[in-house]
Amino acid sequence: MTDTEKASTEAAEFFAGVAAEFLQHYTRGPRFVAVTGVPAADTARVADALAGALRDAGQQVERATVDPATGADAFRDAVVTPFRSRDGVLVVDGRGLLDAEFRGFWNFSLWVEHDPERSPDWSFVTTGQKDPLGAPREVAPVLLDDTDPERPRRLWADSC
Repeated sequence: MTDTEKASTEAAEFFAGVAAEFLQHYTRGPRFVAVTGVPAADTARVADALAGALRDAGQQVERATVDPATGADAFRDAVVTPFRSRDGVLVVDGRGLLDAEFRGFWNFSLWVEHDPERSPDWSFVTTGQKDPLGAPREVAPVLLDDTDPERPRRLWADSC
């Protein structure tokens, strides 16, 4: 197996694991997943990868991108309400999706970091840092670093 094939397999396995974690708790009905993060993160690529893993797990999946400038009410009317009658997963990427006005839409969320200088052992606990972004990052059940898109890795920012 070449390095490229190995890296591609690592990414596929990572997103299959995230999909399995989501499906363990949300098995049917309309389900909503947000993918957001720091400005340097490629949230669309991450959302596409997660959507693919969910499809591979047998789920009906739709993808959307939202600009938070449209506002939560417009997003609810145009995207959320029509999807509520479906049995499937809507994976949405965009900035600000875990801000207070959007937060209540999601069953599950991913926060994407992108920091080429970060140590593999990094966490807020090991560094003793306080999260400067606060609530948006803190509410996501999955934090991942996409610095190497072929080898995404999970970050742990809690003290458990």
